[in-house]
Amino acid sequence: MAETMMPGTMKAATWPPTGGAMQIIDAPVPKPKSGEVLVQVKVAAINEMDVQTRDGGWKREVKTFRKAGPVVTGFEFAGIAASSDGHIKAGMRVVAYSPVLKGPRAHAQFAVAPTQSLAEIPHDMSFADATALSVMGLTAIEVVDDIAKITPGQKVCVLGAAGGLGAYTVQLAKARGAHVTAIASAENEAFVMAQGADVFRARSDTPVLHRGDRFNLILDVPAKYSFAGSRRHLAPGGVFVSSNPLNDLTGFPRALVSRRKAGWLLMLSTTPQKLKRLIETAASGDLTPVIDATYGLAQIDAAFDRFATPGKQGRVLIDMEAGS
Repeated sequence: MAETMMPGTMKAATWPPTGGAMQIIDAPVPKPKSGEVLVQVKVAAINEMDVQTRDGGWKREVKTFRKAGPVVTGFEFAGIAASSDGHIKAGMRVVAYSPVLKGPRAHAQFAVAPTQSLAEIPHDMSFADATALSVMGLTAIEVVDDIAKITPGQKVCVLGAAGGLGAYTVQLAKARGAHVTAIASAENEAFVMAQGADVFRARSDTPVLHRGDRFNLILDVPAKYSFAGSRRHLAPGGVFVSSNPLNDLTGFPRALVSRRKAGWLLMLSTTPQKLKRLIETAASGDLTPVIDATYGLAQIDAAFDRFATPGKQGRVLIDMEAGS
């Protein structure tokens, strides 16, 4: 139930059913149901699913999103809670990660999200930093700490090290004491090394994985490799993780009979406990937000284009107050 006076309409981005560019419209402010919180969105992020939606993908999910309203993109954001439910009280500064495949979308001035997908953020953390860290930071923690269980002295290789997930994985693996080899576009060498990488290799080099490489973790952010092709570069007990496991479904049965393993990486939702862990990891200095560019809501198409541009450095964000 809303606890403060809310405007009846809001500015929102929508993807028209006929396709084409994103549009900015006046839309009704959504009403939270039981188990949901209404949030005044301050900053939202662009994710690959958003760009794919604009390109006509995720048809089944988009059909579901449209039942709740015209906003069909955006699932990670930060802002001010405008209603109360459970551990979230109106007026709190919060970060949210709406469930990827079924949750409400958030490229608008107001959005609802399941209460279990929100956490309070400290006053010394900006909305932009919280948003930039949310999904990609959570994923890096899962890869480094939960799937690969990296310990000091181990070796990590990050393919696609300049984007959000890649940069955070480099940062966290280095914080855990690993020796990190980072692979990205040649023009991103300085940026990637600044994240803590020990060795840089340009992705244009052939091959980028060398004959003597033996890594405890290989993270393939662009999802261009396979477990079979990477197996010989893994140390015994090492793990290959793709950002899109659906591109390498045969890797998982292969890994069941191998001393090397393939990790399943598909984060569809989160919990307050995971978000709290993310905030604590950032507060410790082990994760630092990386932001490539910030746009206003009216420039959302340009933001999508920037996300899809090879060589970006970190996250692409939408500031709801920019240009207002």
